Amino acid sequence: MKTSRRARPHIQTSGLVLHTNLTLIEVAEPLLLEELRADRRLAPLLVAQLSDRVVIVKPGEEEAVMRALLRAGHTPKVINP
Repeated sequence: MKTSRRARPHIQTSGLVLHTNLTLIEVAEPLLLEELRADRRLAPLLVAQLSDRVVIVKPGEEEAVMRALLRAGHTPKVINP
């Protein structure tokens, strides 16, 4: 899981939006992400799915997501760029 404090959008002239300080969860298998999104404790904390293996964590909820993952028996790897 990549962590950050708050998402800050930066508008570019090309119409694309680049977000910094955004927390993502990336899983090895798409089925695992489906399981996480089905978990009633985690689902409200996952705000947008970017691909079949990547989801955005609700800003400010990183610690709650980490606790929920650990309680569910997962062993998340935290990467801070």
